[in-house]
Amino acid sequence: MSIEDKEKPISNVQTADDNEPEESYFGYGPFRPKCLQFLNHRWCLILIVCLQVFVSGMMISAFVGVTVSSIEKRFHLRSAEVGGLPAGEEISAAVTGFIASYYAGQRHKGRFLSAGALATGIGAIVYSLPHFFAGEYQPISTASNYTDLCVAKSASFAAEVCAAESVGSNAYVRNFFFVFILGQLIMGAGNNLLWNIGCAYVSENVHPKSSAMYIAAMMTVSTLGPSIGYIAGGNILTIYINTPKSPPEGITIFDARWIGAWWILFLIAGGGLILISIPLFGFPRFLPGYKKFKRLRLEEAAETAKVDNEYGHSIKEIPKATKELITNVPYMLLVAGLIFEYIVVSGIGLFFVKILEAQFRLPAYEASSILGYIGLGGGATGMLLGGILMRVFNMNGSKATFLTMILSIIDVLAAFWLLFSCENLPFAGVNSAYPLTPTSSIPEFGKPILAATCNNDCMCKGVKFNPICGVDRVTYFSPCHAGCTSGIYNPTYLTTSYANCSCIKNVNQTTVRFDAVSGACTEPCPYLTPFAIGLTISIAAAASKIVPSTEAMLRSVPESQRAYAMGFNWVFLRLIASIPGPIIVGAFIDRSCTLWTKDCDGSSTCWVYDSRSISYHVVGTIAVIKFLGAICFFISWRYYKHDDTKRNSTEEEEKENRML
Repeated sequence: MSIEDKEKPISNVQTADDNEPEESYFGYGPFRPKCLQFLNHRWCLILIVCLQVFVSGMMISAFVGVTVSSIEKRFHLRSAEVGGLPAGEEISAAVTGFIASYYAGQRHKGRFLSAGALATGIGAIVYSLPHFFAGEYQPISTASNYTDLCVAKSASFAAEVCAAESVGSNAYVRNFFFVFILGQLIMGAGNNLLWNIGCAYVSENVHPKSSAMYIAAMMTVSTLGPSIGYIAGGNILTIYINTPKSPPEGITIFDARWIGAWWILFLIAGGGLILISIPLFGFPRFLPGYKKFKRLRLEEAAETAKVDNEYGHSIKEIPKATKELITNVPYMLLVAGLIFEYIVVSGIGLFFVKILEAQFRLPAYEASSILGYIGLGGGATGMLLGGILMRVFNMNGSKATFLTMILSIIDVLAAFWLLFSCENLPFAGVNSAYPLTPTSSIPEFGKPILAATCNNDCMCKGVKFNPICGVDRVTYFSPCHAGCTSGIYNPTYLTTSYANCSCIKNVNQTTVRFDAVSGACTEPCPYLTPFAIGLTISIAAAASKIVPSTEAMLRSVPESQRAYAMGFNWVFLRLIASIPGPIIVGAFIDRSCTLWTKDCDGSSTCWVYDSRSISYHVVGTIAVIKFLGAICFFISWRYYKHDDTKRNSTEEEEKENRML
């Protein structure tokens, strides 16, 4: 058959059964005009699937994390509640993906992909609805007798502040939490179909030797999506939530009351995915060349994939199909290794913006953009490298597993590069004593002492966290805690200058008109660059593993079970890795907090982290968990190698028998 014949639409491509003809023209029902058949090609399929991967990854892996703090402040939700939102997506994905991926094995995978894109898009739009039904965001009025200066206050000042926060037209907005859960459930169901079925659909419709490159293209785009999502999210959050209206006077992006236009991100992503679902629905079940590619795959398949029981016709076959996967040792060890990998990815990924803020004293939007650029370089490079290595060395399942193991070891070593972090700056009453209070001692770790003799008469109970930087280069919890009695807002520089601060010492004995300015003290940190280099290497090594591990997994099971094997894998990743991952990492990060405050509703908020402590906890978590994953990949490779040796020995014996 010539190359031209391979590329022509085939009107009667048959399934593996050879008794079920399947139209292979691109179109919708009876509408399959010739002018649309240029789309009936693997390159068009991979392009559309990559668009779906890009938008889905950008939304779920970046937008959800970038907007967590905005949603928390706007809808008066606790951090624990907002942190539980991704669990809805993971549980939904695990439940729906398990059944859907099983049935997709013997059905039209393209239709499942289209339904997934549509569902994810609808879920994104549902996720944005609370903004439109909650009304305009109105920060607590500055005219509500609230002040954070060292002035006379009523004895019930703290209670009055809490009362002001709990009344008003926005008191009911906490109920929109359930709308967010609904949006996550829908998004999770749709996005799961993309990865469970998408890889199998692409893999079975391309040449086996090119499969790794196509999968690498998908994985590379899956890295580009979140990276660009972090950058885009950081920029969109500089737009005020009530756009096109301007923010109230005195509220800037540096103000704790500022909330960005988070909802725009989900409207754009949701609309894009709904549009992507339209061309996906038009692809045929089997693209031209499918039958030839299947024969080639069977010839090079591992021993465990030689027998194809063609599961997927009935739900009664699920126990048998599941047992076949569970008893497939190389496959299950690959799953175990990926579980350890995704514990780190899901946990660190959700908190990485927060980690960068704490370690390098960066604002949220800047930390988000930096992470996006690092992910863009390291992730894309790693994905392409994994696919190129697979292609250049023409790796089978055993070699792909070996490559995954080597890259895991490099990943573990690169994690120690992340120990770079900035020194903690002096914070009065948190990690250093009050300068003008001789009897004040350095507080114990995590046990701040904000009261001092210099602010005893200020009645600071109930004052909200509003850090200021004194001319003594020490940060104070608020103007009240620094003993400041006056403050003047400068609209030109968007800062407030404070004077007559009884706790602040003028170190240089210079004549200045102010003692402090709004915002925590900052100093240049020389370690951000080496940290970024180490993080780029770590991300590149982690991303490089995705293509070979996916290919090894696909080649370790029969063809009819590939979609189910991917779905089975994702169930484990979501339930065992993605749900507890953020909890494990979050617990370690909480242990690094040095300043907790209790809110009016009883929930606690951490404002200051110890950069060294958070660095040690993060690196220790990454290194230990990834090392366990490397061990699993090593054992899987040993089993895979044993199967290859056994298969080669059997083939040689058959060859000798034929010669005799």
